[in-house]
Amino acid sequence: MFSIDQAAVRYINKQSGSIVISLKLEPAMGGCACSTQHITGSYLPVIVLGPPSGGDQYNQIIVDGITIFYAANIQPKADCSHITVKLKKMLFWSWLEVEGVKAIASFK
Repeated sequence: MFSIDQAAVRYINKQSGSIVISLKLEPAMGGCACSTQHITGSYLPVIVLGPPSGGDQYNQIIVDGITIFYAANIQPKADCSHITVKLKKMLFWSWLEVEGVKAIASFK
């Protein structure tokens, strides 16, 4: 279900040896007045270095020596066979990105 590119593996091993992948609610603005359901936001994937503070609420898997803690509602997109963690760089900054996670809309 998960894959990690080798640059990301090296980066994670230097930092902590583990990551947490979860979904965070990003509120939406507005909405269509003609609809009975209004989108209140979307749950988008977030990746954080290190182990979670509450480890019992996450599933756990080891990929390429990296411990991945992930929320139970994490699923790959319909057109993706797996979720990929990649290292992105720009000038002096480096960060991790997660690709292939299905976002979830929140309705009211």
